[in-house]
Amino acid sequence: MTSQPWRLVLLLAGIFLAGGVVGGFLTFRFAHQKMRERGAPEHWGPARLKMLADRLDLTPDQVGRLKPIVRRDVEDLNRLRQQSFSETRRILERMERDIAAVLAPEQKRKFEQLNRDLRERARRMFEQRRNERREGRDGRPPGPEGMDGPPPPPPGDERK
Repeated sequence: MTSQPWRLVLLLAGIFLAGGVVGGFLTFRFAHQKMRERGAPEHWGPARLKMLADRLDLTPDQVGRLKPIVRRDVEDLNRLRQQSFSETRRILERMERDIAAVLAPEQKRKFEQLNRDLRERARRMFEQRRNERREGRDGRPPGPEGMDGPPPPPPGDERK
């Protein structure tokens, strides 16, 4: 019987590679699900307040005194999030302009169409997620009255 160690090495490498691909996919999927569960800042405040009330046995008076604090900080988080989206949009627009300047006319036309398609896809996805949140179909309860801030526009949205 002739020994062919390269076959064994190839088999082991294939098994290792398949395990890496499957592990990477599962990790990505798990992380994506966890990020969706975390939700938007307007959901963090009520969840944080409930967790504090449950774990610290807060009195109704304490909960009442903490609500404005949580609301203030959720508003600050929303403001920071808006600034981040605005800055991201500015950088993406600059990148699109700089890329377009290098392209030939036909490439530029295709690039502009590609960008329109990507913006429309992002807009539809954003609208779908916003509607799911409003209808409570995303697995999270809507935030309490007065805690929800305006949702941020999707990246690349033309509105200022």
